[in-house]
Amino acid sequence: MSDPRRLQRRQLLWQGLVGAGVLAAGPTLLRAGSPPSVDLAGVRLAAAMAAPPIVSRAEWGADESLRRGTRDFAPITRAIVHHTVTANAEPDPAARVRAIHEFHVVGNRWADIGYNFLVDAAGRIYEGRSAGTGPPFGEDGAGHGVIGAHADGHNTGTVGIAVLGTYTGAGAVPTEAALDAVAAVVAWKFGNRGIEPRGAGSLISHRDVVATGCPGEGLHRQLPQLRERSAARIAAASRPAGDDDGGIIEQVLDAVGGLLG
Repeated sequence: MSDPRRLQRRQLLWQGLVGAGVLAAGPTLLRAGSPPSVDLAGVRLAAAMAAPPIVSRAEWGADESLRRGTRDFAPITRAIVHHTVTANAEPDPAARVRAIHEFHVVGNRWADIGYNFLVDAAGRIYEGRSAGTGPPFGEDGAGHGVIGAHADGHNTGTVGIAVLGTYTGAGAVPTEAALDAVAAVVAWKFGNRGIEPRGAGSLISHRDVVATGCPGEGLHRQLPQLRERSAARIAAASRPAGDDDGGIIEQVLDAVGGLLG
């Protein structure tokens, strides 16, 4: 029977290596301090989570003259899901994103669009609040997330993801493509920071922190599935190359754990 403490140590070491963006754990990285019995040839850890395709502000036509004020950043700790309470079958999603941008800045007098990312029914992901840089979208040079305006009192350190549409009724559910896009954003932001999507309070909805009906009952009920989808994406990106490693990764992690004491 496996030792639970040993398994936990392996998991922590693995998460640390992946979270650090390790591309290879081969001879040049680990062999020098590993026991002779551990063959590290061909062992590779997954790269850090790559960003999904993002429709940039320039691509969806953001009017940058509307944005004002300074940008603030904070370490990302969780994600909050919203709905936009707009049409579910948008003929022109980019136009809807532009309208939301204008409403948030001109109508609400906010510095910029409130959400960090928006998702349409086809699964396209739109860059929301500007971080002032290109990829990785929504972050500064230190990897901190730009602070949006999507959940009053809970904007700092959160990624606000809005699904275009209205999901007030329990039977109103976003498309599979939209749900998968939300999971892709969460996996990208969480996977590179060692955040567990299924952890308490890490992936929640707007109504979990503010007295509101957002994101609607239909979307709120998808949170458990979104957590699982996000976790599955992170796990898939964190697996070693190949499925028949013969337990070599376990040997490597045990070896590194032994070196660390």
